[in-house]
Amino acid sequence: MKQRPLHIFSRREAYLLIAASMFLGLFVSLSLQGMLAGMVNTALLDRLIVLIGELVILVPPLLILRQRQVKIRQVIPLKPISQVTFVMAVVMVIGVIGLVSIFEILVLPFFPIPEFLEQLEADLSNGILIDTLILIIAGSLAAPLVEEFLFRGILQHSLFYRFGSLLPAMAVPTVIFTLFHVAYLFYLPALIELVALALLLAWLMAKTGNLLIPILVHGLFNLSSFVGLFVTNLEENSSLSDLGWPWIVLAILFSGVGWFYFKSMRVVVFDEVYLIPPLNKKVL
Repeated sequence: MKQRPLHIFSRREAYLLIAASMFLGLFVSLSLQGMLAGMVNTALLDRLIVLIGELVILVPPLLILRQRQVKIRQVIPLKPISQVTFVMAVVMVIGVIGLVSIFEILVLPFFPIPEFLEQLEADLSNGILIDTLILIIAGSLAAPLVEEFLFRGILQHSLFYRFGSLLPAMAVPTVIFTLFHVAYLFYLPALIELVALALLLAWLMAKTGNLLIPILVHGLFNLSSFVGLFVTNLEENSSLSDLGWPWIVLAILFSGVGWFYFKSMRVVVFDEVYLIPPLNKKVL
């Protein structure tokens, strides 16, 4: 099946677009928190603010695309992929989640979780069912859709086709994606996990050429974090034996199988790529 053309922004416009989106999301979130401070049912309001803050990030790119008369589907990389690829993405993310749990067990004795992160997790885990559902929707659905569209869809491809190299196309979005999650910058293990996740998402985007894969992996990874937040307590597992050797073996096996599957795939290069706005329809 022939790939449909992909439209990209210039490097400058891509940077400005990401900056505007991040600023707007932060501004709206902080403004709403200030306006609603002291009101009843704070947990529900806080979760609604998280959801709204994620969704408003889409406003700048949608406005610009409408102004340029470019359809959103024209900037979303969606190379046809097989059902096996989707299955292998799920297999790999399960393995990665397992490796993360192993990593956390190993580093926790040397890097105790700081008080502000413990408080953040406690605040997130408190609330009634509707509060939890909104938080899961925001973190496992809205965040992957919005963030992958921006960082892996728009920014990564704009850099890849302007630089002609995969390294800056993966590295720059990874740095900005990490800075976007500012709460985890001050705890080294969380920072390492965040960078590793961003690089994995960028790599999968490059290998598949289909934005649905990093969205799927990102969503499942975030969902696993919520499951761990509401169901388990990491501190109860103080050693690898407490974690369970079958889980450790499966984590290594699943992540290895996923790695070799995607490693065997070539980096996807779209045949037709146009600069927004497509002034002369010239292929880059």
